[in-house]
Amino acid sequence: MPKNSRPDNQPASPKRRRFLQWIAGATLLGTGATAAYGERVEANDLQVVHQDIAVAGWPAGTPPLRVGQLSDLHCDRAAALARARRAAEMLRAQRPDVVFLTGDYISEKPLRWAAPAAQALAPLTAVPGGVFCILGNHDWTNFRWRPGDAGIVARALSEVGFTVLRNDAAPLPQAPGVWLIGLDDRFAGKQDVARALRDVLPGACKILLVHEPDYADEAPPGFALQLSGHSHGGQIRLPGLPPLHVPKYSTHYPEGLQQGPHHPIYTTRGIGMIGPQMRLFCPPEVTVLNLHAA
Repeated sequence: MPKNSRPDNQPASPKRRRFLQWIAGATLLGTGATAAYGERVEANDLQVVHQDIAVAGWPAGTPPLRVGQLSDLHCDRAAALARARRAAEMLRAQRPDVVFLTGDYISEKPLRWAAPAAQALAPLTAVPGGVFCILGNHDWTNFRWRPGDAGIVARALSEVGFTVLRNDAAPLPQAPGVWLIGLDDRFAGKQDVARALRDVLPGACKILLVHEPDYADEAPPGFALQLSGHSHGGQIRLPGLPPLHVPKYSTHYPEGLQQGPHHPIYTTRGIGMIGPQMRLFCPPEVTVLNLHAA
């Protein structure tokens, strides 16, 4: 979408919430024990997921990079803040070289939740390469499509020492020749890839951070890898089956490592939840990526 295009008229999040509530209701009718498990056990069963990725165009002589990724914290209550703190500590214990956060730190009420969400993640500032962030659709819309909320979230993240990329780029000192490209939210129509690339050196190996994974279908060629969240992996699933429902802009690449038209995409299941506070057959994910030459 061109940078001046308007966002879609109807946010996808309320529709997604209604669907997940319907599924949760059906689950409750089917078996209260399953619903209790989804809320009390699996929602808090944070799992460390390791993924090895051979990156095309990785600069010769540049060592592998150990990347930590967290996404979709959805801090909107005390339990979500506690889960975010635990995710940050778990990721820090994995000793990543650098951390990437791919959006949706809150669900709503940024004046109430943005600063506590950032503080929950603040221990990650101890990671040697620091923390780079982008924003997600809930950081922008908070279900009410109120522009301007995103600035509150961005400031809270900056104040704890994170680098917030909003259509910006930054070189990675730990990986000479590798640049990080961070787009603002696609769902809100705020992405501007031309602006983000304006200072990137020609021939650089470019890693793209964008909240919505399906942006890969419209991205220009030239990126080596895309990291995203947004989908929650479906959040509520049936065993052994693909996601029953994912939000708009995550239908093509809902989970894990997949190949897009021009580059691979890794989509994490994320940490938090939207709608019913439960997960089924889709536990929250603390991601560790080993990036290296192809």
